[in-house]
Amino acid sequence: MARARRERRDAREVEIVSCDSVQIYRGLDVGSGKVGARELEACAHHMLSALDPRARDGSGEYDANAYYDEAVNVIDDIHRRGRDAVVVGGAGMYLKWLTDGKPSAPGSTPETREAAERAVGEARARGGWREAVELLTRAGDAETGKTLSENDWYRLTRAYEIVRTSGQSVKAFARENPEARFDFRCFFLSSPRVELYRKIDARVEGMFVDGIMDEAAWLLNAGIAPGENVPARSIGYRQAMEYLAKARAKEIKVDDASLLELVNEIQMLNRAYAKRQFTWFRGESRYAWINVDDDRDAVARRILSEFDRDEHRAGGEEIGDLSKDELNLLKRYRPALTVLSDKRAVKRVLDSISALV
Repeated sequence: MARARRERRDAREVEIVSCDSVQIYRGLDVGSGKVGARELEACAHHMLSALDPRARDGSGEYDANAYYDEAVNVIDDIHRRGRDAVVVGGAGMYLKWLTDGKPSAPGSTPETREAAERAVGEARARGGWREAVELLTRAGDAETGKTLSENDWYRLTRAYEIVRTSGQSVKAFARENPEARFDFRCFFLSSPRVELYRKIDARVEGMFVDGIMDEAAWLLNAGIAPGENVPARSIGYRQAMEYLAKARAKEIKVDDASLLELVNEIQMLNRAYAKRQFTWFRGESRYAWINVDDDRDAVARRILSEFDRDEHRAGGEEIGDLSKDELNLLKRYRPALTVLSDKRAVKRVLDSISALV
């Protein structure tokens, strides 16, 4: 939540600001989990469906820098109209820039990013996290590795990219901090891991029933190749586009086996992404962790109560810790089909895919 630094009001009206790297694009509703018409009517939403994913003007490479500039303007406008902004989404880097400000570190390019990923990947293969941290230290940044949560590979790789590009550590680069205008109250909504994974798996199945393959075909038909831009690289769309491209080239057969293999792949990638989010937000000290499996009204009251506090209460990340029993459950975890356990549902999905091929 972002509010202006001003006196509190008894009555409060809010508007939603999306923080999602795919929901910003038009026509990609199913695969990105975009809110429906009822939610849009109930509350004003911003930064949804604003860009054309088929455009060749560079908007397909929307990044944290572009998000920051637009989000700050949107939040300022909401505050000018006497309302509070609720920023919702899980794009960790976008949120980092918004809450902490623009970094002055050199930007990332495909070439520097690839080189950093290759070097860190080789160190990881040699000796895991400890070897990768040592690689960063030898490159000239002895501090950043000590501050990171173990296995936070994104931040470690970015730190290595910065030091190799600039010759300076991450600490040397300050951020343009927007705190003078905004009072952020940040929350990470947590859930027991196995239950979360079951919800993720069910959502992926629902995406196929609701039409993610149609959206993937729409991108392909516009001449967008898998991996070409941000939406075509995102989890779900990339795999769906690759599947359709192979089916059109007669490299795979559209049948039960290939469909369920695709579903399983996207489920696995989404679960891995959720795991990375837990790691990422553990490294963000301004977040209060809340178990969303608690009573929803209680969760809402807990969040809204933060508007009325002089200082935000962060912490509670221990609710994301895994017990031995949970770790054992995760080791044995296997997806269990829900919607697609019905052969009639599978046939409908296969028929719709065949029509796209």
